[in-house]
Amino acid sequence: MRSLGPRMEVAVAMTILGVGAAVVAAMHLTWPEPELPAMAYSVSGGEAGVIGLEPFEIDDVSGGAVELTPGSEGARLVRLSNPNNVDIVVLTLEAQAGQPLDEAQNRVPECPSGVLTVVPMAEPVAIPPAGSVEVEMVVQIAHDVPSACTDAVFPLTYSGRAARA
Repeated sequence: MRSLGPRMEVAVAMTILGVGAAVVAAMHLTWPEPELPAMAYSVSGGEAGVIGLEPFEIDDVSGGAVELTPGSEGARLVRLSNPNNVDIVVLTLEAQAGQPLDEAQNRVPECPSGVLTVVPMAEPVAIPPAGSVEVEMVVQIAHDVPSACTDAVFPLTYSGRAARA
């Protein structure tokens, strides 16, 4: 079997790790009291066994909801875990807000998902074999938020890219 070479192996590993890391959590936008806890669970898809690396895991471990008012910032605590037996570096981590939901879990079309943004992770982070690190993601809410967004729940979809360290 022909070797791909070191550069191609890194490119393939980065592609697999980038596609494989994704998680969905919920972000609450409430005034004045958050009532529901944030959901957090890990979803790891991808092709295990390619060059021996598995996708890293993303878990929103913030606990309760983050209370946001128009024009404010909050934070989500996110744990990144390395299921591999080698060091990896998470190069990027970002989150996209989905269509907001009301208390009955119905979509709120009058509240656009764009009123909530999550600032991408600023610096790459190294994760040791079978280890984890926690990073903070800054969440921002627009100044001009429609009243339909009061007590809405914003689902967040996290994604990122990693490479062998």
